[in-house]
Amino acid sequence: MATNFESGGSFTESMLRGTGGQVFTSTVILAVLGVLLLAMNRLGVLEENEPTLLKSRIPFCGHLLGMLKWQVGYFQMLSSKVPSYPAFTLRIFSSRIYVICDPSLIQAAYRNTKTFDFGSFVVESSQRAFNIGEQGMKIIRGETSPDYDPNGPFLNGNDGDSFLNENHRIMVESLSPGTGLSELNRGVLEKVAASLNVINGDAEAFGLYRWIRDVLTLATADALYGPQSPLNTDHSLIDCLWDFEDKMTLLMLNFLPTIIAPKAYMGRIRIKSAFTSFYANNHELTASKLIQARLACSQKWGFTPDDIANFEISTLFLATTNSVPTSFWQLSYILSSPTLLEQIRAEVESIVTRQPSKEDGKEEAVMDITRFQTQCPLLLSTFHETLRLVDAATSVRAVTKPTALSSPGSSLSYTLKSPSVIQLPSGITHTSPAIWGPDVLEFNPRRFLPSTKSSLDKRTRQAQKQGYFPFGGGKHLCPGRHFAMMEILAFVAGVVVGFAVDSQNDETFRVPDMAFQKLGTAVRKPVKDVEIKLRKREGWEDVRWRFDSVGEGTVDFKALVGEDGE
Repeated sequence: MATNFESGGSFTESMLRGTGGQVFTSTVILAVLGVLLLAMNRLGVLEENEPTLLKSRIPFCGHLLGMLKWQVGYFQMLSSKVPSYPAFTLRIFSSRIYVICDPSLIQAAYRNTKTFDFGSFVVESSQRAFNIGEQGMKIIRGETSPDYDPNGPFLNGNDGDSFLNENHRIMVESLSPGTGLSELNRGVLEKVAASLNVINGDAEAFGLYRWIRDVLTLATADALYGPQSPLNTDHSLIDCLWDFEDKMTLLMLNFLPTIIAPKAYMGRIRIKSAFTSFYANNHELTASKLIQARLACSQKWGFTPDDIANFEISTLFLATTNSVPTSFWQLSYILSSPTLLEQIRAEVESIVTRQPSKEDGKEEAVMDITRFQTQCPLLLSTFHETLRLVDAATSVRAVTKPTALSSPGSSLSYTLKSPSVIQLPSGITHTSPAIWGPDVLEFNPRRFLPSTKSSLDKRTRQAQKQGYFPFGGGKHLCPGRHFAMMEILAFVAGVVVGFAVDSQNDETFRVPDMAFQKLGTAVRKPVKDVEIKLRKREGWEDVRWRFDSVGEGTVDFKALVGEDGE
């Protein structure tokens, strides 16, 4: 089955206009058209039970042009035209792209790691985005492994002996609940508290987004790399990182980078230089256990110091580029509603203990991070609702052999050909009225409250659970989700309770417009920054902030992130 969802004249008509009636010209054009139409017909034929084909008015490359124009939003645009389609197929030249829209099928795709591969995309992006040398790429492709078989599975299988698999295991182990995650959380929250404590009693004016960007980037880098973090000694590297983030997709073209993306190109060079010095001076000895383990893994597999230094921009990129805009949007939504602001302040104040410091007697405000889950349900609900609205990440997988995609408990089933690509756009399910109701595009701070979810029928509750996946899914579920969520919640909670935030331009704080979302980004950014005045709240002028685990409490990270099986 094929659907042409675009309006306008036919391709044949547009080609024949302006021929002037010349027989020879017309004959040539008709001959060319015959070949093209024959090719189009062949390309348009799908095998039985493949997802429905959506045709473009422009043959062969129309969908490619659409993706270049609308980027992350293109799949949402297509899905909105055929909202009843659980999945559909796009053809770009001879290639197939399967766009999966149904929540249960998306989760089934995430679970299938045998025939749906993510590693090939990691390999390709490593060379293009992070400038890894050819010898380093052989290591990344698994070609230096003793188990390497050129005719065997990619990266020597999902659990095979390869650098990427070992590095992934290190990331998962270090960022899962345990001593490694506790160390990282302690480090990042100490730095966040220090940034809040330097705000003086007078109102300070600055851009809210840029302030959050600088605070969280520095805090994250310090937690990962320790006191000798290059960003601690040279704050201009913050701009380098975000310049790289802004134009990374252009760098991946590998075409005249100094001309089409000069700031990103120079930012990458400067960060590489900083980390070359970092490792040459053995500063990793004071870094986190995660960084030490990754360095040992990289050296074991034979990466050069140049490649190791190049890796670090990817680490900073992954650790900051979603946390920063998410913090901005959650804080913006809260600040825009005085009633919501007061309700969340009351929640957070219940987990803050004010007491004299044992060190110097100065009053401390100690926030117990173990009680977010039990005492701050509205804060948590606004976090998830913020992600639902601003996160539109698209996960991608390669189909390595023909397979059936189906979901337990559902009659839906499709045949997927190989080679082809699967796209799993969260923006489709995150903004689906069929899943979230008629207010799907509105910020509802109570949407993720336990009481709200329990009032839903079983089918809707299941659809929302499967259709909300801001952290991805399957084997490659974001390993840093627990770290990021704690950083965001603590920062937002500290600002809400300890400070008054006023817009410099309006009497009331307004949520800014969202910018166009480019390929390669997950969380949207504002069109422009919000100029604010930040001052300490009355009654909180002289406190010093600290985030800690008070008493015997522990953080239930699975419940916090929403993986508690509800």
